[in-house]
Amino acid sequence: MKKICFVDYDMSVRGGVEQVTAALANALADQYEVHVISLCLNGDLAYELKPSVHFFPVLEKELRLREMQTRCKPILKKYFADHKIDVAFLQGNYPGFIAAPVRFSSKTKLVFCDHGALMNQWDRRDIVVIRLLASRLCHKVIALTEQSCRDYVRKFHLPKRKVGYIYNWIDVDNPRSAAYDARSRRIVSAGRFGKEKGFDLLVKAFAPVAKKHPEWHLDIFGDGEMMPTVQKLVQELALEEQLHLLGMRTDLARRYGDYSMYVLPSHREGLPLVLLEAKANRLPIVSFDVLTGPREIIRDGVDGILVPPEDTEQLGAGMCRLIEDEALRREMSRRSQENLDKFSKETILQQWCSLIEELSTKR
Repeated sequence: MKKICFVDYDMSVRGGVEQVTAALANALADQYEVHVISLCLNGDLAYELKPSVHFFPVLEKELRLREMQTRCKPILKKYFADHKIDVAFLQGNYPGFIAAPVRFSSKTKLVFCDHGALMNQWDRRDIVVIRLLASRLCHKVIALTEQSCRDYVRKFHLPKRKVGYIYNWIDVDNPRSAAYDARSRRIVSAGRFGKEKGFDLLVKAFAPVAKKHPEWHLDIFGDGEMMPTVQKLVQELALEEQLHLLGMRTDLARRYGDYSMYVLPSHREGLPLVLLEAKANRLPIVSFDVLTGPREIIRDGVDGILVPPEDTEQLGAGMCRLIEDEALRREMSRRSQENLDKFSKETILQQWCSLIEELSTKR
């Protein structure tokens, strides 16, 4: 049985990378011996791993990146050798920076998995250098989207054969709404309240929508460092009656059926899981057309509406367009199911298995 390993920065974090890492590890454990390494661990595991998945935390707490690289390198080298790991997937920028140098002293094939998007942070020299280092040292680079794949080849002058992309899948095990309720007067958005998620922009965009359509409500799920800023903005715009900040909830997947549309206000995205969940639950989507992510999920005018990034006026206009046209909401909901196959778990798992087989047979 071939042996694979996922290297994550901190598996105690409840984030998209950790969710994807746990889901992949659990799914591939039926075919491979799977290991998950957490470079640091600041609490309990955020996502459950199958008993057959081997879990190993390297450090009890995070340190400066250079120090973590120095401390972790010999430990990773020994772990890969002792467990005869065939392929290791470095899950994100920090694991890429910390673990990629192991290539020079290990037989394990390394794959740098970028869960963001290269051009979204092109102005961050430190992040660009980390991605360049990881992509040059690792045997393979896997991006989240076709656009990011092209960007890696173009910007870092990597051979096309070295770079690929694999989408996140829509989890069929998550509960889904049985039917779409076009008569609902509720809009939903969700995510971590970080600056890049743009919930302050969503509040500003919704203000004129709320005034024009007082019977409509917006629910936002999530929490994070921007929550106080967003709460203050809601109060300043007197939106407390129509805009509800509901905090972090674990039952969101069961609640999509309560809503008539989903709105994504992010400044940047990789491939947002929330859009896949919304799409699987038949919700029309209104989103900023940021560099990567939404355009590979949403077909503008078919199953959603894409508007210029950070244009709150157009984001509000997109919401109003769907609010004022129930027939359009129904049509977009119906057509949202047409291209789900490329995001199916079966399709995506086969792509990961093909990659593992390809790398583990190369010398």
